[in-house]
Amino acid sequence: MNDVADNQKPLSPAEELRKAAERLRGHAEYSQQIIDEAERQRVEDKRKGYFIGISGCILASVSADSGTKVSASGDQPIFSITPVTNIPDLGSLTRALTPRIRPHYTLLNHLSRMISHELFISERIASTPQAALNVAFRAISLARLKSNCLINAISFSRVPWGQVAAHANDLVIQPLEEPRRALWESQSAITEDDLTWVTLQLARDFDLYEQPSYRLAYDSAADAPFLKDSRTAVARIWSGIESLFDVQNELSFRLSMYAAVLISDDLDQRTDIQARFKRLYALRSKAVHGAKMDAAKLEGTLISSWCLLRDLLLACMRTGPTIPSTNDLDRALLGHPLTRDDGGLPRATDQRSG
Repeated sequence: MNDVADNQKPLSPAEELRKAAERLRGHAEYSQQIIDEAERQRVEDKRKGYFIGISGCILASVSADSGTKVSASGDQPIFSITPVTNIPDLGSLTRALTPRIRPHYTLLNHLSRMISHELFISERIASTPQAALNVAFRAISLARLKSNCLINAISFSRVPWGQVAAHANDLVIQPLEEPRRALWESQSAITEDDLTWVTLQLARDFDLYEQPSYRLAYDSAADAPFLKDSRTAVARIWSGIESLFDVQNELSFRLSMYAAVLISDDLDQRTDIQARFKRLYALRSKAVHGAKMDAAKLEGTLISSWCLLRDLLLACMRTGPTIPSTNDLDRALLGHPLTRDDGGLPRATDQRSG
């Protein structure tokens, strides 16, 4: 190898300049292709609203390439999730941003490489940026609960990433957060039915979120998968579960009974839910009190606990705009069924619980 290297003649200054010029020309042509494609998308795209860049998203195979959407009328969506294409290069991104945002261009360039999809929120349902951010938080949290797909929101803009290169000095992109690595792998995909369900449940979710107990449980489900430590995540999840029920004594027994009647009206399912709850409650105690657990057992406890909290939150959405009281749950234990309006939706049949 040394003989071969020794026999290679060094390039002359003129040849070095020629190769450098070829590389620069290739980069310029690539940048121009991005700009041309951005201009084409800008002309064809009629959507008006807000775009949230997301990571960790998997769409069902039927919509993996084109995305999925929910439309109230006509062809214009009120919600959609689409794959991101035509990511701007650093030069195009810097040129597009307003001077006020340019100090963040390195971070935005980093984030743009992490974004796989975008959530679009029409201005018909969110007329201001703050309203759009509020809706986005709810929509992403609900999509996680419904699909088990652990997505993150990491950027916010009035313009999709594929059209950034068509702008000059007028674009504002707000970084939201670094992509967070989930504590467990999830291969669940978001379907069109999931996005439709999210759209129809948003109003119910906003109502329930006004209640502190629901808010604690909801935020626990949103945060726990992305905490750095599994035992801390288990504790966070169970603080959310316990917040849903006003129980001060006989915790394991009463919580398991209340969870069973809240989630299901079927007696056999209630028996299974109660057994599942009591088993997880015992494992929860080991996890949060530092007892020795192998990695697989701890991960299984974490995932199963999160799925239980998920099932409880979905059950709350089905029972009404307020969480059932302990009196309601006691009556249900005596044979009086809970009132369920399913959030105004047909009874859900999807029971993906991981």
